Amino acid sequence: MEGCQFWGNGLRLNPPMDSIRFKFKYENPNTSFFEERIHQKELQLTYISGGRFAWTNNTWRRERQESGLYTPKYWIEQDFKFPEITYFCLETSLPKLINAENLTALKTNQLDEAVKAISNFCQVVGVYIFPDQIRRCVPTLVAFGKNINITNLCACNYAIKALKPFDYKTNCQHRIVDFTDKKHGGKEAIFSQSSETFKAYDKKREILNRAETTKEKETAELMQQGLYRIDGQLASEILRVELTLKTERKIRSKLKPYLGELAPTFENLFNEKLWEKVLKDEVNAVFNHPLQRIIFLALEGQHFIDEFLDKHYHHIQTKDTIRGMLASLQRSGFAETRKDYLGRYRSRQTWYNYLRRLKELQKHFDWSALGQLDNVKIHSFILKQFGIITETQQELGLNFNTRVSKKIDTKQRNT
Repeated sequence: MEGCQFWGNGLRLNPPMDSIRFKFKYENPNTSFFEERIHQKELQLTYISGGRFAWTNNTWRRERQESGLYTPKYWIEQDFKFPEITYFCLETSLPKLINAENLTALKTNQLDEAVKAISNFCQVVGVYIFPDQIRRCVPTLVAFGKNINITNLCACNYAIKALKPFDYKTNCQHRIVDFTDKKHGGKEAIFSQSSETFKAYDKKREILNRAETTKEKETAELMQQGLYRIDGQLASEILRVELTLKTERKIRSKLKPYLGELAPTFENLFNEKLWEKVLKDEVNAVFNHPLQRIIFLALEGQHFIDEFLDKHYHHIQTKDTIRGMLASLQRSGFAETRKDYLGRYRSRQTWYNYLRRLKELQKHFDWSALGQLDNVKIHSFILKQFGIITETQQELGLNFNTRVSKKIDTKQRNT
């Protein structure tokens, strides 16, 4: 099947470009599509400050949404320094703009189709942007996402729980969001900073909670009935992994290693291989932590840990070193453990030396006991969907042909 690879019973889907925001210098048109004047701060944009205004028509947009038509966000905003200069801004989900839903991955050869769809919507609101302008425009926001069908592995909540211990990313705040206020629930694991967000979440529940277009409502109905399929495979559990770059500066700096001297224009960004590389590197940096074995060991109960250490180590100082790290990971998670160690020793080098020591100790572990643990299986499966193969996966020879237990929490777990 073109564009797909299978791992066990799971389906690997090509990652699409999703949300994107454009900003074009444009004179404020005096039409009904821009009759509502609001403060720019109401747009909740990271680059907005001060008391400038924006013009749009949210009433018209809501009316279209209520009739089942996907409608991008759009507005005219004033320049920060020179209010007489204005810009036309458009923020849209490209898959929704083209397909009315964002479960279908876009392909590189759909660039012309995407440019046409953007241009057509601009004309609907009385703004005329040439196709070449769209191609050459450097976005001010871009998101890359990947939908992973884990129906034959586990529920999304359990997948997010398996990823939860990997809670550190440089300069980011980590949090788990549980949508108990939504009808269909769902969870998100989020790493965020002002200019960038990386998260994993339950895509099915997002669709059930937020279906707007006619196509999305049809999809939601099929999902509720357990009849929705992706490329012929039943898909009742879909994990979404997504990276969003929220400023032009962040887009330029983050994507320069991939584009070299090429500018991050819409045309240059519209490339499946680029999306795949960017997401793979992000997942590798966050979830393929070199101490992942220690992290998974920390998820187990004290009795399991004591037996494991007694079996592999006889030197009391070695066991105390590992036990101290495990206790901190259990109590606080990896991010807070790192913060505590840095605060205690006031030396980054001491922390790195400690990590290096633990990484070396891992080589002497017999990990066969962990091969039966659900968290390890789920984590390894997700990494494989991005083409990431670890030593732990190879050593354990994990089998993904059978569904893991629905009950991740056992009596010996204390997560």
